[in-house]
Amino acid sequence: MKKLFSEQIYDVLSYETGFIVVYRRPEIEDKVAVSYKSVSLENGVVSQRTRADYEFIKFGEHHSKVNFQVGNFITCSCVKLDNGSVFIVSKDGEAKILDSEGFVEWQGTIRYKECGPHSIVHHGHTLWASFPERNALIRFNLRTMREELRIGGSTDSSFSGPEGLWVNEPEEQLIVCNCNAKSILEVNMKTYTVREKAVFDEPVHRYMKIDGKEFVLLDSGLYLI
Repeated sequence: MKKLFSEQIYDVLSYETGFIVVYRRPEIEDKVAVSYKSVSLENGVVSQRTRADYEFIKFGEHHSKVNFQVGNFITCSCVKLDNGSVFIVSKDGEAKILDSEGFVEWQGTIRYKECGPHSIVHHGHTLWASFPERNALIRFNLRTMREELRIGGSTDSSFSGPEGLWVNEPEEQLIVCNCNAKSILEVNMKTYTVREKAVFDEPVHRYMKIDGKEFVLLDSGLYLI
């Protein structure tokens, strides 16, 4: 593996030709500060970016109307829906669907056994969410906002602290970062069978696949596999 960033990373987002990271800067007068950088996979160029750049990639064109409606714009999870709306959920499970101009279409909660999700992904008319405290994945119907399917959640669950999620569309696979087990799992989205994809030496928090290249966020940094 090749290490790309060794800083403490709070978030990493993919886009068509690369990704952007939010990382911790040295403390200034006991305050935590963050900076933003992007990496182009076309030419390998690393660029300093702004908060607005990050918010545009995360929330879309009307990010300035969206960010004030979320408690923490970095730790919340966000996915863009097919109609141009965005689905946003905070760590405590408070959730909103905002239309293409940033106005609220729906507001509610996404929780399992009093816990909010760590990550969400969008697939068809459904939303998948990971619940690391409960070792579970849950699929919600975006039309009814009700739970459709749950995998794990018991003492013999295949998951151990599931965090980051990623959908491999052509293969109909849901990639799950099995944080506590230091592994990545593949969930077949047709049969719902689970198999191990890769194992690491430390906890794995995020997985991305961009232009055929695979990346993981571990405790020690961001890596190209």
